[in-house]
Amino acid sequence: MSLAEPPAAAGSLHVHPPRTLAGTELVRVWRKHLPNGAVRALPWWFASAPADPFAGGRYDLPAPAGTCYLARTVAGAVLEALQVHLANLPAAELAARGAVRAEAPIGMPPAADLTDPAGVQLGLTSAVWAGTDRPLTQRWAAAFRRDGWWALHGGIQHDLTGTLRGVSLFDQAGEHEPTHAGPWPLNEIDLLDNRTLGELADAGVAVRGPGNLPPAPTP
Repeated sequence: MSLAEPPAAAGSLHVHPPRTLAGTELVRVWRKHLPNGAVRALPWWFASAPADPFAGGRYDLPAPAGTCYLARTVAGAVLEALQVHLANLPAAELAARGAVRAEAPIGMPPAADLTDPAGVQLGLTSAVWAGTDRPLTQRWAAAFRRDGWWALHGGIQHDLTGTLRGVSLFDQAGEHEPTHAGPWPLNEIDLLDNRTLGELADAGVAVRGPGNLPPAPTP
């Protein structure tokens, strides 16, 4: 189904069905080792919409606000970070990234649940996370923030299973911990351990090291 424009009237999305985040474990994956050799130690980055909206994230907000993208599972967070589904994912792509499990603090407000069928009445469909019209999805994000929401809960574009869920947090743009709730306890994740590799395999992603490519199909 196509995605309509968000409601123009302020407050239209205020009563959208919520999804509780407080106490929920979320996963954040980010590029920790940059091509220039620099290291981004902190997992948090809230991105503002760039001048070219197609170059930005799905729910990026206009500056000075920004959006940080997480997921409910490691596989979901990897797909969200890569923004592509790779049946054969080079292990080096994961080695360049950091990952943490983050527990949403008790004071974290609920997210607007984009998967709730009630959204259809306002023109909201799965195209908000599965489609490619970034300017339109960014306008939806701005409308939810306008109406008081601090987070969105929805699907992930490159998830072929249709079961993974992402969480997008709103805040001031920049590199910092979320400011609208208490501290976020973090635990590091090894993206190349067997548990993670198994979870990615279940999502249809095979991680392969150098020289470990699948055999070519027989002609």
